[in-house]
Amino acid sequence: MGSLLSWIDRHFFELGRELRLSYLPPLMVYLAAGISGLTAIVGTFFVKEYLGLSAEFLAGLAFWAMLPWTLKLPVGHLVDLIWKYKGALVFLGASLIALSLLIMLGLLSDRGAMEAILPAGQWYVMSVILAPVGYVIQDVVADAMTVEAVPATDEDGRILSESQQRLMHATMQTLGRVAIIVGTLGVALVNVLMFEGVEQMNEADKVMIYRQLYLMALVIPLISCCGGGSCCHTETPLQGFAGETRVYPP
Repeated sequence: MGSLLSWIDRHFFELGRELRLSYLPPLMVYLAAGISGLTAIVGTFFVKEYLGLSAEFLAGLAFWAMLPWTLKLPVGHLVDLIWKYKGALVFLGASLIALSLLIMLGLLSDRGAMEAILPAGQWYVMSVILAPVGYVIQDVVADAMTVEAVPATDEDGRILSESQQRLMHATMQTLGRVAIIVGTLGVALVNVLMFEGVEQMNEADKVMIYRQLYLMALVIPLISCCGGGSCCHTETPLQGFAGETRVYPP
């Protein structure tokens, strides 16, 4: 029993003890990415019940929604070139995500007013495209921030050895995955609770649930903005996520 507790402590609780304040900015962006699935189910219901879009159209839209993720590497290079604006890039991604959520919230709250400007289908397309662009920008910045978050010296100013820094990088990456998992599990729990008994609800109550979920989802850009606002500028060469050396200009 003692050996089991020791193993759990060494492989799980040790991660919490290794957590540093400098790790928080990228971890908050990763947590926001984990929560991003909060509106996935309600979005599916909205398309099914209110838009009536064809399967062919939705398949094509899914392709365009995935396209930003295929451009992650070139976007990463662009981020390297303008690294001193990393905080602004996080805010830009959060703004696109928030705009996507507000569009859907507007369609659920006052569809008539939205359709007076553009058809509901076009608003939906804009929402679907904006969100992944925002998440890709934030994900690329967060990947680089994980490298920056690992200090080169200890509390006494002594330079850390290569093995120590490698261990801290591994810890940072693991904590990032934990943040995503925690966000995903939290989203699953919220969806289970919110959609319980929804099949017996009338139309007005369903719409109210959908609106509440999109309102709750606005915490996603808020969390990532907190991470972007707390990150600091660096002028030192960093090792990039693909193995190249990153040099961020002042």
